[in-house]
Amino acid sequence: MDQQMQHNPLRQYFRQFKLFLKLPSGTTYYTPNTVEFTESGEIGILPLTGKDELILKNPDALLNGEALVEVLGSCVPAVKNPRALLTNDIDALITAIRYATFDDSLETNLHCPKCGHENSFKLDLQYALDNMEFLESEYVINLESGVSVFVKPYAFPDVLKGLHAQFEQNKLTRAIDNDSISDSERSAIFGKAFKEMSSTTYELMLNSIIKVVDDANNVNVSNKAHIKEFLFNIDNKSIDKISKLIQDINQIGIKRSFNAVCQKCSHQWENEIDFNPVNFS
Repeated sequence: MDQQMQHNPLRQYFRQFKLFLKLPSGTTYYTPNTVEFTESGEIGILPLTGKDELILKNPDALLNGEALVEVLGSCVPAVKNPRALLTNDIDALITAIRYATFDDSLETNLHCPKCGHENSFKLDLQYALDNMEFLESEYVINLESGVSVFVKPYAFPDVLKGLHAQFEQNKLTRAIDNDSISDSERSAIFGKAFKEMSSTTYELMLNSIIKVVDDANNVNVSNKAHIKEFLFNIDNKSIDKISKLIQDINQIGIKRSFNAVCQKCSHQWENEIDFNPVNFS
């Protein structure tokens, strides 16, 4: 059977690579067991199959990561371990797969913030990929206390936590807007959801911290339990600084915004492009 498959006369009609892409993280973040690059530091992108598109319509598979793992394995064979990817690279690969499958545009509808008119836009995904930014080898924030906090972008499990948190937040919004529940029930739902989101925020921050260093006092800590205790016992200004840097480096990669012009009143504004895997297709 294997020999018959190797000589399948239909192989010539199989999908081909539509483009080759450099990852926002470059070539130094992963070992060859995770990503195999070409000599020019790129990886090939195949379009979605019919099976891939069906997988992406399963919300449970998206939230637990199985859909992303299968689709990345199918469309980006150079990625040997999708679960080791950084969020920056996941976003870039999703965009590249969209581009390879649906040509160079992504349709979206937006309401004008000035007149409220609903506009239909076609976003140039090739522009988003061609104007990609790249990660530096190291990111550090220096706090007033004298310590330096080294951070990295979200990894695959953190992306899933973020997706799950967004899913729960959407459920919360629908529950709060439900007129059939009382004010006390609405308050209880909000309180529980806020506590869970706060916990998730700290967990994601903890996962993104590589180490905390104070050279002057010979301190170099990478123990997660110690860093967790550190986060719970520093001032809010320091937390905000760490959080801001993590948010900023998670946005590095594909260009995420475009200039929109209302088709009715000609108002111009900048709008973010949604590359959420849940909204893949």
